[in-house]
Amino acid sequence: MEARVGRVKQRYAPDGSRLVAGVVAVSLDKRKVLVVESTNRTNHWVLPKGGYETDEARPEEAAAREAWEEAGILGRVTRNLGEIWDTRSPSSMKPTKTHTRTLYYFFEFMVEKEENQWPEMHKRKRRWLTYQEAARCFQLMNRPELREALDRSSVLR
Repeated sequence: MEARVGRVKQRYAPDGSRLVAGVVAVSLDKRKVLVVESTNRTNHWVLPKGGYETDEARPEEAAAREAWEEAGILGRVTRNLGEIWDTRSPSSMKPTKTHTRTLYYFFEFMVEKEENQWPEMHKRKRRWLTYQEAARCFQLMNRPELREALDRSSVLR
């Protein structure tokens, strides 16, 4: 049970933008979304997401894989939330990262099962948040792309 690492199979758009797929994992009652702790910053919560890779035919496959690897959740994509550009300026990004534009493909994901063990369980915690909690978290962390995906989802406000 291992997560994929590295960017050997990373997919890029013709303009060089990195392609990333992620989920807004919604509880069955639609009252909460599942977030995972960032591996770069303790107590910073993000949506499960990661590179859309060359061996994945569709971004939905990458999104479901990331949901499993990062959050240990199984379920199904229920809705395409569309494409979202990362609009953060290079100065607001982590200093060690080179600024490459990122295009996110986000999908609403209905969680059917939470496993007790998953590939990144020793690197990440997971937590259910209400819309208001998640929105505030993403705003404080300067993650407008995550907030946009949350706003496009059907989680109850």
